[in-house]
Parts: sequence; structure tokens; C-alpha cells
Amino acid sequence: MGQEERKKKRARKRKIRLAFVAFVFIYLLLRSIPSLGYKTKLPEKHTIYKKIESEGVIIKDEKVFTAYGEGKLKLYVKEGQRVPVGKKIAEIYLLDSSSTLEQKLDEIDERIGVLSQVEGEKLSSTTDKVEIEDSLNTVVEEIQESISNGDYSRASLLKDKLSMYNDKQKDITGDNTLVDTSLDNLKKERESIKNQIISNMVSYHSDQSGILSFKIDGYEDKFTFDNRENYKYKDFERLSSELKTVSNNQNVKVGDPIFKIIDNLEWYMLIKADNIKDLEDYQEGSQIILSGKDIEQELKGRIVKINKDGDKAAILCRFNRDFHYYYDKRVLDIDIILARYESYKIPKKSITELDGVKGVYIRDASGIVRFRPVEVLDEDKDYSYINIGDKNGNISLGKDSEQVKTVSQFDEILLNPTKVEEGMIIN
Repeated sequence: MGQEERKKKRARKRKIRLAFVAFVFIYLLLRSIPSLGYKTKLPEKHTIYKKIESEGVIIKDEKVFTAYGEGKLKLYVKEGQRVPVGKKIAEIYLLDSSSTLEQKLDEIDERIGVLSQVEGEKLSSTTDKVEIEDSLNTVVEEIQESISNGDYSRASLLKDKLSMYNDKQKDITGDNTLVDTSLDNLKKERESIKNQIISNMVSYHSDQSGILSFKIDGYEDKFTFDNRENYKYKDFERLSSELKTVSNNQNVKVGDPIFKIIDNLEWYMLIKADNIKDLEDYQEGSQIILSGKDIEQELKGRIVKINKDGDKAAILCRFNRDFHYYYDKRVLDIDIILARYESYKIPKKSITELDGVKGVYIRDASGIVRFRPVEVLDEDKDYSYINIGDKNGNISLGKDSEQVKTVSQFDEILLNPTKVEEGMIIN
């Protein structure tokens, strides 16, 4: 064999080896890219919610403090801060003598006079019970008469007097410690007001602990904490917030609201129900879960009262957490979550029918095309959300039908079902 012939033989062997390697490479490449002609997609886990849209009004235990006089306001605490009892909140530097402090001073003097009269009544131990009961009855009659005549100022004073007699009834020994304490507090308050009048400056301190807010929306008197269980569906009519924020160095007039303190431990929301049948599974005492654009993630509460009005209702719910998200809010757009389901999100175009059964084609691990029945729970423009099945991945196609295997999380769903059929092999 000549040298030239040996070179040609080695060249042929080299080409054969290269062709074999190329064939193996192309074969493996084709097997690793099933999307060539047969695009697939894995199902995605997705939580779907059954919910109804509604409206809620927050009801808070809040106390509004108003200006006693006209002047410039100076603030000492930041918005949203939790304050203890006795914390200095603000001062008003009065511009003129228009202050209502004199009026408040007159009211305190009148209350001191009433309580001093009660304190001065020395009753013998043998007649205490009868005389106190007679005094209580007399004061009650006077309160009723004052209310009937529209004299609410006198009724308020008589209420203090009634309270003191009631304290005496509880302690017929004649110590009157509660009366003394009330008188001492009123006298201290009188001295404080006198000093403020002299200095032409009014100071404000917190008389309760809670969240401080300078945001006043005008609903503080309409949706009150004490009246929370009495609101009806009609109270949702014509709700429009007119939020005003009080700022430092602002000029204020007599009676202007300047801040409020809110109890953050317990708060409520009144929820509007346009059709009570949508909430027929809910009762007083039931848990309720809210979401929506005005709700931070999810909010869980408890139904306290359901006030029905025909097929409509106002639902009062109590909450005891996450108040920092809502302390300065009033009217909210909310969703009531009725139920939630785990599902698989799959492209709507992948769903087809086989023998009248709705399902999808999947490619299993060996490359064989299989048909998997599905139960559609919900859908939107591009996607369907299907039942994930029981713990074994089975669903029922009807009320009395046997269980069949549905799609699993790692099934490759074929996106174009018209190009495949059951039993095909796709490499």
C-alpha cells in the first residue's frame, strides 16, 4: 500500500469520526430542547380568593382637644407618637382677651360649690341610708327636669352632685374621701387656669395615654366610640373626608380642634354590606379577614354586631392590632375575603377537551404525551387557575365520579394541544 493511499484512508476515518460526533451532539441537543415545535410550561402555584368589595369606616376611642382662646399654637410632640398621661402636647400664646378660660373657670367654681355642699352634709349613722336615698331621688328628678327644659349645663352639674351622693351611699361612715379627692383636683385645676390667664398662655397636657394625631377629619363626633353598636346601613350615605392637619406655629381661634388622643388598644370598623346574603355564613362572633388597596396585607378581626336593614346591613368589627397603619384613616375601600384556594396557574390556551373532559396535554419524564383532566376554579384574560387536587393529586370530575389524576407541579404542559395527541413520543 502506497503512502498516498494510507493518507486517504486516515482522512476517511477522521471524517467518519467527526460525523458520528456531530450526530451525537445534534441528537443530544434536540433532546434537550423540547420547545422546538412543542413549547411547554410548568404550572405555577397561585392562591385565589373569593371576596367581595366593600367600604369600611374606622371608629376609634378618640378625644379631641380644642383651643380655649385665639392665638399662635406651639406643638411639642410629633404626629403619630404614643403619649403617656401628663405629657405636654401644646401651648397657645393668646393674642387678646377672647380666651374661654374665664368661662371654664366659672364652670369649675360652680362645680366646686356643688361638691362643697355635699361634703358639708354631715349625716348620722342611723339616718344616713334614708337621707342619702332621698337626696339621690331628688337629684335624679332635678336632672330629668333640666333635660326636659333643655338646660343641659345644669344637668351636667347635677350629674356631679349625683355622683357624690352615690359615693356617700357606698360609704355611709361619713369619710367622704372621694368627695375630698374630687374637690382637691378641681381646686388644683382652678389654680392652673388662673395662672394661665395671668401669663396669657394656655398649656395642654394629655389626660389619657394613646396615639397623638393632629389630623382632624370632622367625623370624630359623627362616628363615636360610645355609639359604635348603633350605626346602620344609612350611615354610609354621603361620606366625604375633609381632612385638616394642624401644624406648628399655626394661628387658631376659640373652639378650633388642635389635636386628638386615640386609644390604640381597641378599635373598630363599620363595614357596609350591600347584600347580606353574600355574608350569610357570618354571625356575631365570627372571624372576618379583610384585604384591599387600603389594607396593609391582611387584617383579621371579630364581628361584634350585625345591624340588618332589609337585604342590607352594617357590620361592626373589633380589632386589636396593626392600629398604627390606620390611626389617621377613616373611610377605606376594602375586600372581605370569603374563602381562599390553592391552585395552579396555567396558560388558558393550553386547555382542550378529550372525550368531553376538559384537560391539558403534558409530556412525562419519558417523553410520552399524556392527557390530564383539570378543574378550572377561576380565570382571567390569559390564564386559568385549576384545582391542585387532594394530597395524591387527584380530582373528581363529577359528584359521583371516581378520582382521576390531574396536573402536578412538575408536569410540562404543552402549550399547543392541537399539535399533539395521547401517546405521542416527544424527544
